[in-house]
Amino acid sequence: MDFIDKITERPEAVAELSYDELLELLDEAKSLFNSEPQLIEVEADKVLIVGDTHGDLETSVKALKLDVAEVVVFLGDYVDRGPYQIENINLLLARKIRDRDKLILLRGNHESPAMNYYYGFYHTVARRYGLEVYGQYAEVFSYMPYAVLYGEALLLHGGLARGLETLDQIREFPKADLEPSHPLAFQVLWNDPDESVEEFAPSPRGEGIYLFGRKAVDEFFARNGLKLLVRAHEYFTPGVYTMFEGKVVTVFSCRFYPIQGPKAILLKRNLQWEVIDLS
Repeated sequence: MDFIDKITERPEAVAELSYDELLELLDEAKSLFNSEPQLIEVEADKVLIVGDTHGDLETSVKALKLDVAEVVVFLGDYVDRGPYQIENINLLLARKIRDRDKLILLRGNHESPAMNYYYGFYHTVARRYGLEVYGQYAEVFSYMPYAVLYGEALLLHGGLARGLETLDQIREFPKADLEPSHPLAFQVLWNDPDESVEEFAPSPRGEGIYLFGRKAVDEFFARNGLKLLVRAHEYFTPGVYTMFEGKVVTVFSCRFYPIQGPKAILLKRNLQWEVIDLS
């Protein structure tokens, strides 16, 4: 696939994909994601972590150009809202195909048909390529992994789920679950931390979604040998926000929100981390 090299070497070429090249890209990406476990274990000295990008092609390009880590992890929400949704996801898929183990693309709550219909990606793709192509994107999203285990750190999009006791449960999340319908997988994409909550409480985001608190974090960490949770999903003005004495770190990387410049996190093996400015 010569067009993969063209895109990865010259990101602006992502807008020049032919219809057949796009279908080939999506088919290869789906096959690759299907081969990955739902919980990917990473061994590296340093990992770069990028939060929501929502069609922010510029931030994705800058993150991919950095030479600061052996592995780059994007925490989901590549589409909807922003102006370069198709270009953003296509670039990331092309780089994933080329780099495979060096780039991890996790599923976010916006990698689903319901969210894409409401927030724009469905209509953006339908106008440019037709509904059949949107269906191919939806299938690709349904095969994306849910989490990364990096030593004593867990990386995912949303948060801890009510009823999630062990990491093995994440490993058992089904593939090809379009919405998804699995209740624990759904919560992992949607739940948020809240320091006013002890364990779990209903979330204002809607039915089946929860806020998780300090006790939930401490008990899950103790059961699974963890010390840090890095997640995205939630907009905070600084771009990086910590809770529960630094046990939970939120990263938000989309420049189309009024944040203090898009941010990423460089996480080291000893769980020390530093903020990377992508503005």
